[in-house]
Amino acid sequence: MSLKEDIAKHKASLPLRYTREWLQERFRKFYARAEPELPPRFTTREWGMFGWGGKLMQRHLAFRSEGGLQAKLAREAPMHVYHSVAYYAHPSAGKMNEKQWQAADLIFDLDADHLPEMELLKRGETTFGALMEIIRKQAVRLVEDFLLGDLGLDVGDLQLVFSGGRGYHVHVRTPAVLELPSGARRELADYLTGLDADRERLLVDAGHTRKYGNKRYSTGELRLPATDAPGWQGRVARFTSAWLEEAQALPADERLTRLESLQRIKTGAAKNVKLDGTPQEVFDALPRHMQIALRDAALSACAVHADEPVTGDLHRLIRLPGTLHGGTGLLARSVTLEELHDFDPYRQATALGDAPVKVRCVAGHPVAMGDVASLKPDEVAELPTVQGAYFMARGFATLEIEA
Repeated sequence: MSLKEDIAKHKASLPLRYTREWLQERFRKFYARAEPELPPRFTTREWGMFGWGGKLMQRHLAFRSEGGLQAKLAREAPMHVYHSVAYYAHPSAGKMNEKQWQAADLIFDLDADHLPEMELLKRGETTFGALMEIIRKQAVRLVEDFLLGDLGLDVGDLQLVFSGGRGYHVHVRTPAVLELPSGARRELADYLTGLDADRERLLVDAGHTRKYGNKRYSTGELRLPATDAPGWQGRVARFTSAWLEEAQALPADERLTRLESLQRIKTGAAKNVKLDGTPQEVFDALPRHMQIALRDAALSACAVHADEPVTGDLHRLIRLPGTLHGGTGLLARSVTLEELHDFDPYRQATALGDAPVKVRCVAGHPVAMGDVASLKPDEVAELPTVQGAYFMARGFATLEIEA
């Protein structure tokens, strides 16, 4: 490499270096006064941290006091801070079999990157902010419908956390789950998706048999379950009832179009369908293929897409609430169930202040921080620190170096 090329490469690296240094200094100021939310029995947890220069996580850490953890955070201002979901007899042991696993919290990790709608984002048909809204609604459904509803847990046994990045963590700490094996935890994650549900049993088989000669045949009539039925049956019934009520509220010429919007329903197939009556009556009178289409739509709409490997991993490290996410500059913070109903992370998980900072967009396409701020390629803008930090931490912008 020539001297000229070497100088050019050095100059090109300066914005990235200054950006990293600026972010680390903001993190350092935060941790000088921060009080992270320590998990129960924190002295039995393994801890891990990512620094700003290396690619490897510093693992097998343990702390005997809250002050010891806070001192390390203030001293090193790491990009990411994690603790184990497990409780160990010897959390700082260098090998997993030497730590002596005792129990583990049950964790559900809901990440926008795992949504089926990610394909729409890749095609430019939706925004990341829209995916964040979908994953928030799934977090609400996970807690209210599955954990408090199907499993009968108490909200006091749960910790709900915005991850600081692309979704939410739900920690379950009721004693009944702490010793669950990995396989049972994975089955719970599968149950949330409805993929393994016995679809033939989600609707009520109200058919009867008729005899023709020496053989009997089933009429195969299906009925909608009661909306208060347990588990996935009730979930399908509630979704379907609401869907049909919305269809009935439409103008007459739009009702059939709504039915034909269901997957695998051909145009014109609904022309003789009647939508008068209660949802139960309407559903029970629908052709079988439309009943099946509504059932499948309910399965898709009511699913919760938790990261199965995270739920099943008895040794997983999870982000510590009350710390900053090095990939966004946002705060990983606990939220109540009430707050979760309308939580806006881009406004309610900020912690770095509003002092102005000038940044340059280095992304090859427009980027946004929800509906709070946006940048266009090569745009130079002065933004509040929390917004500038978000774009820089995401790699969408660099610190603008004044000449």
